[in-house]
Amino acid sequence: MKDSAVPRLLIIDDLFGRLHLERRNEERANLCGQYLLEDITGDEVGKGSSQKVKNPVAQAYFFRGQRPLCSNLGDVVENDLKGTLQVIRSGWDDCPPGQIRWAMVLLDLCFYTGRVTPESDRRTMGMPEGRDGDDDAGHYFGLQILQAIHNQFPELPVVILSSKPRGEVSREFAYHGAVGFLPREDARSPEVLRELVLRHGLVPDERNEIVGSSKSILLALRAARRAAFGRQNVLIRGERGTGKELVASYIHHHGQRQKSARMIIVNSPNLSPTLYASLLFGIEKGVATDVDQREGKIRLADGGDLFFDEIGDLLPEVQSGLLRVLEQREITPVGSRVSYPVDIRFLSATNMDIEAKSAAGAFRSDLLDRLREGGAVLLPPLRERLEDIPLLVEKFVREAESLNSVAIRRQIEPEALEKIVSYDWPGNIRQLRSVIFNAVNSYPDVEHFVPAHLQFPAKTTQPQNRLPAATEERAARATPGRLEVGSLEELVEALDSYTFDPAKPDQLVGKLTQIEGAYARLLARYLKASLEATSQPTPDHPAGEIRIHPAVKLMKGDANLLATKAADIIKRILGIDSKAVSSLLVDPVLRNAYETALRLRPRQLKAGRKRSSDSEV
Repeated sequence: MKDSAVPRLLIIDDLFGRLHLERRNEERANLCGQYLLEDITGDEVGKGSSQKVKNPVAQAYFFRGQRPLCSNLGDVVENDLKGTLQVIRSGWDDCPPGQIRWAMVLLDLCFYTGRVTPESDRRTMGMPEGRDGDDDAGHYFGLQILQAIHNQFPELPVVILSSKPRGEVSREFAYHGAVGFLPREDARSPEVLRELVLRHGLVPDERNEIVGSSKSILLALRAARRAAFGRQNVLIRGERGTGKELVASYIHHHGQRQKSARMIIVNSPNLSPTLYASLLFGIEKGVATDVDQREGKIRLADGGDLFFDEIGDLLPEVQSGLLRVLEQREITPVGSRVSYPVDIRFLSATNMDIEAKSAAGAFRSDLLDRLREGGAVLLPPLRERLEDIPLLVEKFVREAESLNSVAIRRQIEPEALEKIVSYDWPGNIRQLRSVIFNAVNSYPDVEHFVPAHLQFPAKTTQPQNRLPAATEERAARATPGRLEVGSLEELVEALDSYTFDPAKPDQLVGKLTQIEGAYARLLARYLKASLEATSQPTPDHPAGEIRIHPAVKLMKGDANLLATKAADIIKRILGIDSKAVSSLLVDPVLRNAYETALRLRPRQLKAGRKRSSDSEV
């Protein structure tokens, strides 16, 4: 297994995370052997030969969750929530480009604090004697960490790793957001861990068909794996070109009960009212002159999956026929009196608002309910996973080289990547692949991939110092004194082109407060729209969980923006004119974002600034 496909776990545990001066942590080594973990912490270099694990289930980074990391006789050990959250953040929100994010956190519950005494050190090297309350299930430090993770990193899955009986803490860890429990002693340890990672972990596609390690694509892959565990029908949603057929293949791969099971693809727009039955259900020999018997696609997929691409384009007659199959789980070939039972899962994809189409009566609601009974997988557009673009470009460049026998690119220049990232990609991954292939094929004999090789579809441009035609039409019929614009680009252009008339000073009197307030409310509404656009459905928040980091990255167009910087930007936006936006902060979306920003970046006195009480002394 390639390193990029091996899940990376963060293990927070006071026993396994400790350091020793002269030797390795034997308890950690035993755990790695038990669960087939590769220790990548790197804190025990030069302390003896390390244990090698072939085909590890996962890589593991160990952290004590306390200070000091290396405790000796006489040292006082204290829990370190702030340092623990910083380690979590370093491999999650602030994960450097090219490094694998935490797939999951394994978290201990009971952390012992206090002084390291000769007796406690003799029992377990470096372990403190413990204080009253350390072993109280209601006050475990691990639960404090779990609550903080749930609040600050809600998408990061946490599994409890503990020697405590599960029954004692199952209610507590469930309420605090953990997704599972991993007992220390289990004869099936590697298998249990592998199942937990597969079900709950955020891991890339091990086959490397779906390329990327951004949080948005990892969350989509996890949703796909969870959907694959059952045999219920699954609806795959996403804009055109986001890779819905690849996700269908991914679900089929992870839900395969036997190797012979197949996934058969049906292009929904090609199903006509007269021919769909023979294509899907099959046809008996002799139904018409020169017609041979033919098995339908549904029987070909029996025991496996049938993938309907662009399900929203199904004609009403086809919808009715398909609904009968879903309800009865049997088919009758054209010209036959015999029905055949089928064991099949329907995977469907659409890029349209299928609910709106159903509400309008253009798509059967009972069919839609059947098609999504096993859940829906939402694929992010490319603009929401910009950090994956370098990997995608590399993949497509190498594909184009191998398919067309052209020169091998020794270097994909950074300026070319910058140009690619700056484009909005309305056609998503399919369009990116087409552009990359065209660039490689157009310059078959060069060894460097440079910006000049890229040809993007032309964007419509407007003459300078001139509003778009639609804006001019609105302006012609607009009420005098009222600014009317459509798109955000038009709004920016209109604001940028507005001029003040110094010859009419009476119109300038007392307008500063109004302009500042309008500007503050405009930015607040812009922030709210971005927060809602990047919200992510979760079990606790089916309507979408508000996430400030992706929202501000969307607003800035900067995939590398740090979470702390995002918090600063939100505080700045909502602090331009607090009085003007006070009514908007009643909105739960903005209030949630503002409170989250304050938690991440609490107000601090500037260096050198004295408190008023100090200046009076």
